[in-house]
Amino acid sequence: MIFSNSKLEKKTTMTSNSKPLKIFSTLAVRNVLNTITPELERVTGRSIEFDFGATVQLCEKIRAGSRGDIIFAVDSAIDALATEAILRPASRIDLVSSDVGMAVRQGAKAPDISTVEALKATLLATPSIVMSKQGASGLYFAQLIKQLGIEQEVLAKATVLAEGLTGEPVARGEAVLAVQQMSELMQVSGIDIFAKLPPAAQQSTIFSLGIFKESTEDQAISAIVALMRTPAVIEVIRGQGLDPL
Repeated sequence: MIFSNSKLEKKTTMTSNSKPLKIFSTLAVRNVLNTITPELERVTGRSIEFDFGATVQLCEKIRAGSRGDIIFAVDSAIDALATEAILRPASRIDLVSSDVGMAVRQGAKAPDISTVEALKATLLATPSIVMSKQGASGLYFAQLIKQLGIEQEVLAKATVLAEGLTGEPVARGEAVLAVQQMSELMQVSGIDIFAKLPPAAQQSTIFSLGIFKESTEDQAISAIVALMRTPAVIEVIRGQGLDPL
């Protein structure tokens, strides 16, 4: 069992008549939050309601009027929502960083992406690629192929997902190569994650926590932040391909 610390096992009474804590979260940390949900509910004494999606989609929903207590999202999005007075000013807490990786169908031969030159050659030679449209990795990858001068060639054979996990079509045999955050690739069975992008072509994304201006759940939020810093949760974070900050 991951959470074996005696302090983590101490019971907390759930307040049955209180509304759930509402958490918006990017897909990059979905598996982490799903894994630690029992502990989130224990330390807060509340049930948790999640709304998962790409950061861009979450921000669109929030700007249209949806509200919650906290959001886990790309750091720049947290800053933007704070500037717009949707989140509390200076409430951003950086939690994890993630690198972009690539995967093939389980058992398939892994191509070479060890250098920028090898990456470029692989992208040109690969018959089909899946990338995300609105996630941090998809936005960066679109910028990267443009910088490499192969934007038209790659997009001509790419499946661009509006939402979801790029590894899923690859696991089904519908495409050869998936590109996404390491933590998102790790949520898919039936694929082999063979490498991260080479250092010269890599962009680490920081995922942070922000607090909604209207939230009155300071005590519960403080308990969540403290939980995210514990050794047990840090182990979960690392196990999902993320680096704790």
